Amino acid sequence: MGADAAGLSSREAARRLAAYGRNELVSRTTRSWPRELAEQLVHPLALLLIAAGVLALVAGIVVLAIAIAAVVVLNAVLAFWQEQQAEHAVEALRAYLPERALVVRDGRRVEVEAAELVPGDLMVLLEGDRISADARLVSGALEVDMSALNGESVPVARSAGAPTARAAPLEASDRVFSGTAATAGEAQAVVLQTGMQTEIGRVASLTQRVETDQSPLMLQVRRVAWIIAVVAVGVGLAFVPIGTLAAGLSIRNAVVFAIGLLVANVPEGLLPTITLALAVGVRALARRGAIVKRLSAVETLGSTDVICTDKTGTLTENRMRVTDVWPQDERAQRALAVAVARCNTAALEPRAGDPTELALLELAGRLGEGVSGDERAAGR
Repeated sequence: MGADAAGLSSREAARRLAAYGRNELVSRTTRSWPRELAEQLVHPLALLLIAAGVLALVAGIVVLAIAIAAVVVLNAVLAFWQEQQAEHAVEALRAYLPERALVVRDGRRVEVEAAELVPGDLMVLLEGDRISADARLVSGALEVDMSALNGESVPVARSAGAPTARAAPLEASDRVFSGTAATAGEAQAVVLQTGMQTEIGRVASLTQRVETDQSPLMLQVRRVAWIIAVVAVGVGLAFVPIGTLAAGLSIRNAVVFAIGLLVANVPEGLLPTITLALAVGVRALARRGAIVKRLSAVETLGSTDVICTDKTGTLTENRMRVTDVWPQDERAQRALAVAVARCNTAALEPRAGDPTELALLELAGRLGEGVSGDERAAGR
């Protein structure tokens, strides 16, 4: 390791470090799947069902024991699969990180893998680009969508020159950040940080320090599981003397019957019912673009009485839409569609550019004008 590292150039060493930081940014939020699967088997109701299955096996009720085991395993797999589907945070972070970047090397503009960027590289930023690293503008000006970092829906202006005096990094007038997008303008910027050293890397790191508390539903389920266990055990123990004294059963038969009563009091269908109900909620939220990492968070959200927010802009989707067109004349609308499609630098696939231009481009599509990059280029 030492000999290999000594043989690396300073740029190659920096490149490998930057690539490691980028990979770490994506993998830092990836959890261990064996542990996640095991967590589904230590659910209070799952433990109660496992205990009931063991007792059923002891009592010789093999079919019931197999059925209970199947319920526990299928529920664990369903919950695990659903939470894996709902684990969009890592994919969301990856979506903010472009795969390639345009840089100046040896006086020429070349496209390189984003993982190849190192501090000191000179990036070329164009309208519609996602920014690959934290950087300082050295020429040009941009409007930047920084909603991924500050929640603001309105793009902010960034330009080369003296930074804002005593401004925080996110407020500095000459700084741009990894994971944000240039909505207008063109500029060149010197890379300052990559990977986990970027602002979005720090956000990813902070998300892993949050401790997960028991949700209201989990607390209620735990309480219900204890109540069921106490009632079931109480009924089973009470039957042993009743069965032997009143019904004339042998001790062995009374114990076997008591175990059967105990198992019968355990609701095998309750656990999958809860899981399926929460999964439906996760699916409904996912269709609206919400990220839900744990099934129990759905019930926690449903238990929320008050949501405090500082501004309406934070809660918008940052998407504009043309609602009406005037005049209504078909020929005029056709001419309008051609104009807004040609005089437009935004793109719908992938979605990039100024929100107003995106709205106009969608209007052109609704009016029958071709809006793909090739169609618009051919029309010029």
